[in-house]
Amino acid sequence: MVDTQHSLAASFAPVLNELDLTLYDVEVVSASQGPRILRVLVDRPGGVDLEAITAATQALSEILDSPGETPEPVIAGRYTLEVSSPGLERPLRRIEHWEGAREKIVTVKFRDAGVAQRVKGVVVSLNETSVILDVDGREQEILFSEITGARTVFEWGSEPRLATKNRKPKSKKKSEKVA
Repeated sequence: MVDTQHSLAASFAPVLNELDLTLYDVEVVSASQGPRILRVLVDRPGGVDLEAITAATQALSEILDSPGETPEPVIAGRYTLEVSSPGLERPLRRIEHWEGAREKIVTVKFRDAGVAQRVKGVVVSLNETSVILDVDGREQEILFSEITGARTVFEWGSEPRLATKNRKPKSKKKSEKVA
């Protein structure tokens, strides 16, 4: 399934770039009943509107409906194409997603010694194998191999809660009264 997602991403990215969109993610989801879902998330600076989603859907449908260089279809079997924006609360599955989430609030589900856990914190740093979160003022390292699900968290009017050792003091401005 991962190979299918990589080959689809390689086919989709150049076409989406021509539409001034970037490919955020491709996911093939097995449905318990009915066809699988081919979920394609697209993005661009300033957000994605309905016009962009429609153009992307049409362009990707043409790729999926054309036989290509081989008689094999791009994706075998029945499926439903779903094209959308990653939204405000974005899934974090690739290293690029995590890099884009630095200093942002995230929620992470993971298995630690076989026990399912969930934490909410701010992404402090990451490397090829793990991410370090600030969880209530203490740093917690989580291996990517243990993560079962992660996404950014959108909170109105809030800013990330970085540990005090990482935080720069804010300068207070005195308000002036106008007579």
